[in-house]
Amino acid sequence: IINENDTISTEEIAVGDNDTLSAVVAATTRAELLILLSDIDGLYDSDPHKNPDAKLIHEVTEIDGKILSLAGGSGSELGTGGMVTKLHAAQIATEAGCEMVIANGWNPDLLYGIVEGEPIGTRFLAKKVSK
Repeated sequence: IINENDTISTEEIAVGDNDTLSAVVAATTRAELLILLSDIDGLYDSDPHKNPDAKLIHEVTEIDGKILSLAGGSGSELGTGGMVTKLHAAQIATEAGCEMVIANGWNPDLLYGIVEGEPIGTRFLAKKVSK
């Protein structure tokens, strides 16, 4: 569990958001999977707060302009980045050969299914990298 704003001193804070920080740690440690738990089920094809017909995207094989355009602006008042920082984290993680999942954190039992590869949230597939 990684949370940049749990530090005692804020002078050293350099990353700015927990999504990016967790992706950098996952990439550095050569993790196989990064799970970002949020207040949303994953990445949608349009804003689910504005479009009741928005569809959850279960798998992303490539983070291209179309995927990036789905991020919209920043997230909730409590967060610092919303989907924008999550997609940036997905770029960092997948480039390093780490899969990443965005899922809703209200039910921690879903972690078991995510690790087993079940279609929970949005899974960003890792790029092949030489180790």
